[in-house]
Amino acid sequence: MFLSTISHGQRVLDVCCYSGGFALNAAKGGAMSITGTVNVILSDILLGVDTSLPALELARENIALNNLDPEKTSFLREDATVFMKGALSRNDSWDIVILDPPKLAPSRKVLQSASGMYRNLNSLAMKITRRGGLLMTCSCSGAMTQSGTFLRTLQGAASMAERKITVLRQSGAGCDHPIDPSYPEGAYLSNILLRVL
Repeated sequence: MFLSTISHGQRVLDVCCYSGGFALNAAKGGAMSITGTVNVILSDILLGVDTSLPALELARENIALNNLDPEKTSFLREDATVFMKGALSRNDSWDIVILDPPKLAPSRKVLQSASGMYRNLNSLAMKITRRGGLLMTCSCSGAMTQSGTFLRTLQGAASMAERKITVLRQSGAGCDHPIDPSYPEGAYLSNILLRVL
């Protein structure tokens, strides 16, 4: 996975980590993190944050399955917005932040409100990405991806965060998620790597 090629020696945070796929790839690439979380200082820990306890349990199992050091990777159960606001109040920042929220726009009917949620989450993620660092942001909402509003939403997030962004890489689903040309709605995954200044 691409993330492992850019993670060596970097402080990495995986927000909405689910089963830890991005975090584990970053760990395999040699990522490290010095992270402050609620009343606890975690040194040399790569951190994943999610609200789902079953997902976090699966992420911890994936550490063992991938022969990674459980002392170097930690998963925290907390709301993404609450965690990022807390990190911001403590002046915590990371070299690489991954933001992969669940589907926020299941249909075009809710696209406007979902755009606001994506904008707010990405604004917070940009604020906790060190200046010059990378934000890998994702959307699995077909309504967002297919409407072409994701980049505009990210630009709005950058304005809110008072940051400048540059798109370094944009991709969709991997080869394990083929798209049937007769079903264009299947092309709903979007992954954008940004430099945050």
